[in-house]
Amino acid sequence: MTTAETRGEGGGLLRWTARVLSLVALGLLVLFVVEAGPAALLGGTLQGWPLALALLLSLAGLLLAWRWEAMGGLLGLLGALAVVGLVILGAGTHMLLGALLFAAPLLLAAALYLGCCASRMLAHTA
Repeated sequence: MTTAETRGEGGGLLRWTARVLSLVALGLLVLFVVEAGPAALLGGTLQGWPLALALLLSLAGLLLAWRWEAMGGLLGLLGALAVVGLVILGAGTHMLLGALLFAAPLLLAAALYLGCCASRMLAHTA
């Protein structure tokens, strides 16, 4: 950890909060797959594949953001929005709240990574 991170410059707290949320989201997915089985993630049909791919894309982005915050945060955000969109597309608009709650850790972690990147850029310009 650099001295800038320990002083709070450049989004050190944001970065570690986003990393913890990324691990929580990954842990929840692993728990879901272990509990329900891999077939439950896909819904047992080809219709589940886009949702599973969007979820994996978002998680891959969040893990990638440990090294490259901007690129990983953007990929995580796009994947999480795709998860929300696919849930609404498949189940209808009455599932909007459920879709947002399902994707909340992904959306929040991605937003924190992007906020960390933005705060670091602002710290360098100031």
